[in-house]
Amino acid sequence: DAKKKTVTVQAGIRVAELVDALREHGLTLQNFASIREQQVGGIIQVGAHGTGATLPPIDEQVISMKLVTPAKGTIELSREKDPDIFYFARCGLA
Repeated sequence: DAKKKTVTVQAGIRVAELVDALREHGLTLQNFASIREQQVGGIIQVGAHGTGATLPPIDEQVISMKLVTPAKGTIELSREKDPDIFYFARCGLA
C-alpha cells in the first residue's frame, strides 16, 4: 500500500528481494543491515539494526504479523491486538 507506506511480506523473502520490489513503488525500508541475503523473518528476530544512531532496530518496522502456532493455529498480532505477545514475537532477543 504505497499510500500508507506499508507492505505485507512472507517471512522467507530475502531483504534484497524486498528492497528491490519496494523500489519499484518509490519505497524502501527505513533501516536495514548490509547483508541483504538475509530473510526478513531472520533479520527481525536477531534485532538487526543497520546503521544510524537515530534509526530504530529493524523489528520496530513490523506493525503486525501472523504467527503459526502448534496449539492455537494461526494468530494475528499487532500493537493493538495482543500487544504483549506481539512484542515478544517480533524480536527473539526480548
